[in-house]
Amino acid sequence: MSSPSSIDTRRMQIPAGTILMHQGTYGDRAWLIESGELEALLERPEGLKKLGVITAGAVVGEMALIDNGTRSATVRTITSVTAVELTRDTFQAMLRKSPPLIRYLLESLIAAIRRNYGLPQPERVDGGTDIRSSTSFQTLAERRMFRPGHVFFRQNDEGMAAYLIQSGQVSIHRVTGFEDKELARLGPGRIFGELALLTNHPRAATATAVEPTVCEIIRKEAFAQALSAMPPILKTLTRIYIKQLSTPR
Repeated sequence: MSSPSSIDTRRMQIPAGTILMHQGTYGDRAWLIESGELEALLERPEGLKKLGVITAGAVVGEMALIDNGTRSATVRTITSVTAVELTRDTFQAMLRKSPPLIRYLLESLIAAIRRNYGLPQPERVDGGTDIRSSTSFQTLAERRMFRPGHVFFRQNDEGMAAYLIQSGQVSIHRVTGFEDKELARLGPGRIFGELALLTNHPRAATATAVEPTVCEIIRKEAFAQALSAMPPILKTLTRIYIKQLSTPR
């Protein structure tokens, strides 16, 4: 992990029993934990649910800085904690130094985590992070046109590529029992199929072209190339998010 001294940070001592952040509020900073223990608590109508214990090496509070959403949980110190405070500007600077695809991947992972816990999603303008005109992205992808009804992949397939929509629409749908339910309809600027590449899990849904659609195809190997360009802190976050998505709740 990169040295905190190389970025805009402040080291702080936090007493036991301190609530570092409240679920549902907006945040302007995160914390890199150097020592001590904290607990992550999910506020439910039936009461607080303990999600887990946070220890040295973890980053807390960064999700709201990356996707501009609200805090996903309440975090309280169990013991005295030493932490390095990271501002929103620090995080944005790290993201700007990464390939644009990286921010989109982080936002996709965070969105999946928020969905898993039934948390509100920040409003996302269709198109999101602009990666279509990026030179670094163009070297990773190949462009193809697909006819209406084309199936990009089916539920439970192995993940071999992700797709960035340049034009057209794609339906994401999942079969549960006897019901085929549409989960989302995506337009230009949206990526789909990336979670299976990141987690090495089978496809969670089927993707079908609704109309003539042009996509950039990002192969699994190109994904690995993009991830290797991440700053160390963002690599750590990616591993943490993937572990959360891979662990049964």
